[in-house]
Amino acid sequence: MATAHLERQPLALPRLPPREGPTLEDVLSRAWEDLVAHRTATCPVCDGAMVPRYGSGPSAVGGRCGACRTELT
Repeated sequence: MATAHLERQPLALPRLPPREGPTLEDVLSRAWEDLVAHRTATCPVCDGAMVPRYGSGPSAVGGRCGACRTELT
């Protein structure tokens, strides 16, 4: 039985341009900061209005988007 030796060529990946704009962490942090400050935030999913949600105390425990119903907790 003969054995074939194959050489693997390195995979050439395209060069990506530098990233621009906010990161996911930036978007979520900004929304959370608005919510805990009792302000309406921009929904990170649909850009709708996300309003603070409250638990049994005076502090916001998250938020809910009125447009897409996404929750941030």
